[in-house]
Amino acid sequence: MQQLFREDLDEILRLIVESNSFALARFADGEACVLKNITVGNKDGWLYKKDKNLVFRRDLRRSLLCTDKNYLYGLACTCCDKENHDFLVNSVHTAVENLTFSNIWVNGNFSRFNDRFLPTLRESKKQIILCSGSKARVSELGKFIQITDFIPIPGNCVLYWEKYREQIRGLLDLKATQYSNAVFLIAAGPMSEIIIHEMWQANQQNIYLDIGSTLDPLLFRRNSRGYHTAGHTFSERICSW
Repeated sequence: MQQLFREDLDEILRLIVESNSFALARFADGEACVLKNITVGNKDGWLYKKDKNLVFRRDLRRSLLCTDKNYLYGLACTCCDKENHDFLVNSVHTAVENLTFSNIWVNGNFSRFNDRFLPTLRESKKQIILCSGSKARVSELGKFIQITDFIPIPGNCVLYWEKYREQIRGLLDLKATQYSNAVFLIAAGPMSEIIIHEMWQANQQNIYLDIGSTLDPLLFRRNSRGYHTAGHTFSERICSW
């Protein structure tokens, strides 16, 4: 990664087609607040409570420490959130070439993502596994790409992880080792980063992508973020490292 907004997106799209082994975990303000043990939640329904959900925080922190060369981290950028950019850059242990933007899919890159992401998945001819909220309309996404498997994440991902941690880890191990040269699309709030780390440890011969809210218009029939709307300030922002 070059820490260049458009170029890094193009490189990730290239890797989806040409590689069968890399991960992209994205840490922004929500993940940073969890790591700092600050109460935080968002409109998708997850909530982290200070001093209450420390198992989740521990596992999220551990997921930030991977140094494998094909394990990429998207971090907050200076133009959107300099405080958390500095915090996260100082928290990772990996090489700089493994770092890119947490906003890599969104803001001024979203129109390119929207045009190219699903065609890139089709071009890759890889199996696609979706891990998202249990209410996701998988059949709608299935009109554009063939979904091989679906891993539902019900309710508040923080509580779900803490209550069923060992059972979920077993399921993730099963799914990661069940496939090879597949693409896992993961949209589970800050739990996405834990999921990616668990699956990567189980099998590095897959691609694991935190896609966040990018497919919400398809999966949940809503424009859940400003960047989804053409002409919105965020939809035109070209982020800088």
